[in-house]
Amino acid sequence: MRSTKAAPEGIELDLGRYELRRHGRRVKLEKKPMELLIFLVSRRDQLVPRKEIVKKLWRSDLFIDAEPNVNNIVRKIRAALGDDSAKPRFLETVVGKGYRFIGPVRVVEAHAELSNLERNAAGETSHRSASALSERSSLAVLPLVLVGDATDDRGVCVGLADALVSRLGNLQGVDVLPTSATLSLPAEMAASDAGSRLGVRFVAHGAIRETKGQWRLSMEVLDLHSQNACLSLKCRLDLDKLFELENDLARQIAKALNRPLRPPANQQRPRHSKDPFAYAEFMRGYRLSSSGDPALLHEAAQRLSAAVARDPGFSLAHATLSLVYASRHFELDPARIWLERAEFHCRRALELDPNLPEGHVANAFLLWGPSKNFQHLEAIAELRRALALQSNLPHAYNRLGTILAHIGLLDHACAMYERGRPFHPKKAVSHSIVQAYVWKQEYDLARDEIAAWLAEAPGNKYPVYFAPQLAMRTGDWKEAETLLQEAVQMLPDEPMIVSLQGLFHAMTGQADRAMEHVAKACASPKSFGHAHHTYYQIACILAVLKQPAAAFEWLERSVSTGFACWPLFANDPCLQNLRALPEFEILVSSLQAKYPDHLGLL
Repeated sequence: MRSTKAAPEGIELDLGRYELRRHGRRVKLEKKPMELLIFLVSRRDQLVPRKEIVKKLWRSDLFIDAEPNVNNIVRKIRAALGDDSAKPRFLETVVGKGYRFIGPVRVVEAHAELSNLERNAAGETSHRSASALSERSSLAVLPLVLVGDATDDRGVCVGLADALVSRLGNLQGVDVLPTSATLSLPAEMAASDAGSRLGVRFVAHGAIRETKGQWRLSMEVLDLHSQNACLSLKCRLDLDKLFELENDLARQIAKALNRPLRPPANQQRPRHSKDPFAYAEFMRGYRLSSSGDPALLHEAAQRLSAAVARDPGFSLAHATLSLVYASRHFELDPARIWLERAEFHCRRALELDPNLPEGHVANAFLLWGPSKNFQHLEAIAELRRALALQSNLPHAYNRLGTILAHIGLLDHACAMYERGRPFHPKKAVSHSIVQAYVWKQEYDLARDEIAAWLAEAPGNKYPVYFAPQLAMRTGDWKEAETLLQEAVQMLPDEPMIVSLQGLFHAMTGQADRAMEHVAKACASPKSFGHAHHTYYQIACILAVLKQPAAAFEWLERSVSTGFACWPLFANDPCLQNLRALPEFEILVSSLQAKYPDHLGLL
């Protein structure tokens, strides 16, 4: 059996996620190059003739120009592996014959049992095809398209898709993207193009039309590998019987994918309101609810509030509204009114439907917040319950990763972010993983993640906050100063940034300026949700300035308000002057005992 350790060159072929990684980072590789790479690895050290490659990739060469196509695919594989055709370490060309895979690679099997592909890669014999284990199925359910003369779909186009996503979320062996992943796609985009952009194999898409007062639904499930529909249907759409239709459609899609559909949890009521106005307002608010933009969040809250005012029994609207208010309280405005509203709507959602996954996610967001003094263990339990009810909730995985990072289980935090990867478009890991990289001192990975985050969202404050930390931790003071200036321009009064400026001054021998920034950071209440990071940076400032007693008090304050990342405490050079204190050793030991390694397991 092959060793589970990574190959010396850091190449991993993950069959379960259908991806290639170099040194832990996903390498983008298109479908045909990935298929060929898997095929060649399954025949490791053997010559694979070009005719077999053509047959494997296209079944026939009647309609393709095989020579340039194969050459182009091989070039893409070499680029992904960082290989050189003149001096190959992975993929060897046998001129006039074909190709031979010769390099070290770690194969991560799709199932717990050792796959035939991994046995072949290890040099063991097997005669079964590896293609059966080459990819874990993935599905996106696109919002329906409204066709004809109708101008208002009453929220059905998104709502029906969302209900199917919820019902299909626990299909065994199928990663179903959440509705949030599809909302930004253009409505006119072809299903195959949408599937390619999202990185899935199957796409469920359809349309609704109103004719003479009656609604009609047409839907199909497209398999992007074969470019054929594995399910096509047309039916009458009765807006008063959506719940029954949703269950029927879910059963038919599961059957088309050859997967058993688990009975739904004991829902107290349908997922969506039967009131057309409440339904439509919820969908309009839901589209805006994940935005970090204050104006859009305000509009989302207005829409969702209108939905629950019209239908007080709309549990999903209550849960979503709770998350919006909790985000506003945590990120934007610590006024207590937002917290009280978040708590009310969360409580109402779970009273109406105790098995609503989003209700438990909303409760976890409240438990892991300043008002509840960051109840790590209780929030973890709620998120576990949410994922047991519905496994395709990226918010839940991201929040679990963040909580685990804050209590020092950094490897488990990274693993949890990875668990959420299949439910992001293109199977991209959440950028929030950068905090675990920084606190683990994996600076190259953190730097790449920050660059990707800034490219995707230049106005997001978190990469702007972490970027100068990397420069400071690696001693690049000029770069750190430049990045801090950029951060201050964007967030002039943010205490996390102000205290980070203070740490920069302390580390560069400017004690007076460092203490000025400590005073300024303490004077502002704006960073309510992230106060513990400000407290930690103040502890670091005082430790660098050789005030260990005061520094330790701020470190304890950081722990008591949610930041208990003891491995960082034990390794951060800024805290060097605290490590001789007996109370420091007791603090680290107690945190290690309070948050044992097994907490990271789901």
